[in-house]
Amino acid sequence: MSKSSDIDLTDLQNSPSPECREWHFLPETDSTNAEIIRHLPSHPSGEGLVVIADCQTGGKGRSGRIWHSAPGTGIYLSMLIQPKLSPEQLPIVTLMAGLATAIAVNEFIPSPAQLKWPNDLLLNNKKIAGVLCEYHATKVPAVIIGIGINVNHTQFPTDIKDIATSIKLESGLEINRTTLIKQLVTQLDFQYSELKSNKVQSLIDNWTLHSDLFGKSISISKGGQSITGKAVRLDNLGRLVILNESGKEIVLDSGEVRIQRI
Repeated sequence: MSKSSDIDLTDLQNSPSPECREWHFLPETDSTNAEIIRHLPSHPSGEGLVVIADCQTGGKGRSGRIWHSAPGTGIYLSMLIQPKLSPEQLPIVTLMAGLATAIAVNEFIPSPAQLKWPNDLLLNNKKIAGVLCEYHATKVPAVIIGIGINVNHTQFPTDIKDIATSIKLESGLEINRTTLIKQLVTQLDFQYSELKSNKVQSLIDNWTLHSDLFGKSISISKGGQSITGKAVRLDNLGRLVILNESGKEIVLDSGEVRIQRI
């Protein structure tokens, strides 16, 4: 199937790309990340492969959460890359994908969405997009970048309606998903080329410019513990540096961030 409402596979296949890209579109799948995993044995060198679904029955978020993936409304996309990075450097890929998502989404809305470490994009303090990167130590080590964007949703399930939003709910705009997908993949290609050119500090600096997290008091939940402090910066591995209440800097490689509202 090549088309579902406003997702046009033919248009995507004809768009300019620096890679010899393979595009797959599915009206429904369990998860676009899982779809790429199933392709890995037969496509061990399939860098640039993009899988898009109109809806997901088991879309994945961080920490095993489900990503709400209603049909006809959102972008549910995964891309396969094969960077020469160790698993410990995976946070940099997450930042790269988040930056690409922020830049792409902000092309379509009047007020910019803001990145929240490590993998969320917020608009008016509600989640509008998320990134999930998975490392696979196959014959050719691979990273699957999964991105979900709430585009034309008009409602959400009760359990997430207070924390999730969409471009349409916040701006009143109906966005053509093919147009946004093309912008997103263009940005992913560019940011990935920057990463391959070892421009890591530039990537981190640009990520910081697209976030309003720094300088704010936050709490971070990790491993059943809660740490409070002020968000200071990202280090050169993409880890979050906070200044705790004792004036000591703490470096975190993961955790659930909550901004403390006054």
